[in-house]
Amino acid sequence: MGVIKRKGIMFASLAASFWAISGMQGQSLFTKYQFQADWLVSVRLFFSGIILLTIAMLWKKENILAPFKSKKDLAALLIFSVFGMFAVQLTYFKTIEASNASFGTIIQYTGPFFVILYESFRRRKVPSPLTIGLLFTTALGVVFIATKGEFTNLSISSAALVWGIGSAVSLAFYSLQPRGLLAKYGSFVTVGWGMLFGSVFSNMLQPMWQTDGIITPASVVSIFFVVTIGTALAFLLYLSSLQYISSSLASTLTAFEPLLATVFSIVVFQLPLTMFEVAGFLLVLGSILLIQKKL
Repeated sequence: MGVIKRKGIMFASLAASFWAISGMQGQSLFTKYQFQADWLVSVRLFFSGIILLTIAMLWKKENILAPFKSKKDLAALLIFSVFGMFAVQLTYFKTIEASNASFGTIIQYTGPFFVILYESFRRRKVPSPLTIGLLFTTALGVVFIATKGEFTNLSISSAALVWGIGSAVSLAFYSLQPRGLLAKYGSFVTVGWGMLFGSVFSNMLQPMWQTDGIITPASVVSIFFVVTIGTALAFLLYLSSLQYISSSLASTLTAFEPLLATVFSIVVFQLPLTMFEVAGFLLVLGSILLIQKKL
């Protein structure tokens, strides 16, 4: 393996690790410091958006105001901001708030299956037998995780399951809707404005200057990590990895984020896992890795 490829793999792996730790830090902020998911989303989107747009303008020398020259593109950007960026962040952290970082991450990563279902519906084409089999395997894995093998009872709240499914659907929309914007304006400008516009909507619902959370040096460090390292730096590392490795390899490496989130949850929060939950995680993760090759 060449030095360049190893560098790309390292960047993508670090991005996955930072995203996983970000979810874990979010769980800590919710359970230990009584912050709300809505508030964290408002803070995360606002500051991360500013960071990414600053990088785009000062480092990459991009015209960050370019999307404002087209009413059609601006409208598409606003749609992406609310129904893509804001929705995917809110549903993800709401799932963690109602369950844990491990479950929140694993169920969000079922989003690619909704992408495939949408593409099949749009093209009026029945998914392949392999895809149907992977969908069934994923659903079975989620059932194992949600019930811990007690199939008549949910081991997680119904709110966590609903938010989790919403997170997967939002991730699918997030992946599909802005493709034209990304091709025209690039990732930093598109995602940066998506975050900043999304923060405006988020702050209308939950202003970031109003919180009942416990402000301590430790909680401030966790918030800083979620905003900078877990969002802006992770995104930058992932994009940088694409300069050295293929997008399919990069997406496959970041698909290990659910596994990392589970490991971190076990180590940090002493998350107990039953054999059914372990089997469920393996089924879902295996399906995710296989389906990445089809996207």
